[in-house]
Amino acid sequence: MRIAIRATEEAIIRLLKAGHPLPADVVDRPEDTRLPVFQSVEAVPVKNYGIDGPGRIVVARGRKDVWFVDIKRRDAKLATKDGEQFVDMRDKLQARYPGQKVTGWLVTTADMDPKAKTMIAEKGCFATAGAAMR
Repeated sequence: MRIAIRATEEAIIRLLKAGHPLPADVVDRPEDTRLPVFQSVEAVPVKNYGIDGPGRIVVARGRKDVWFVDIKRRDAKLATKDGEQFVDMRDKLQARYPGQKVTGWLVTTADMDPKAKTMIAEKGCFATAGAAMR
């Protein structure tokens, strides 16, 4: 089954609720990634987690795992600085949920700097570049 990733909160929420594995080519991994079972999946303002900015993230909470998805809809390539901000956000969420494993997924419509992608992967998180706008 081929999954097209769309850079909208609604599409990401549907995808996480459905629980289908993420295809390896979508998240640059050697094999498909199984998703945990989530009890709640919702879009929330980043300010709820003490992070500066007007944006929102999708947070999916399960018993043992917390996933968050940061959606960047832009034309300009994501730089290393964007990767650092994403990793910082992941660290803040991990501090908020100390008993659970926090995994992040950056979804962007633009291309991504290879250094940023590597930095995100080293933290055990995922990145998808070139997602569809709608």
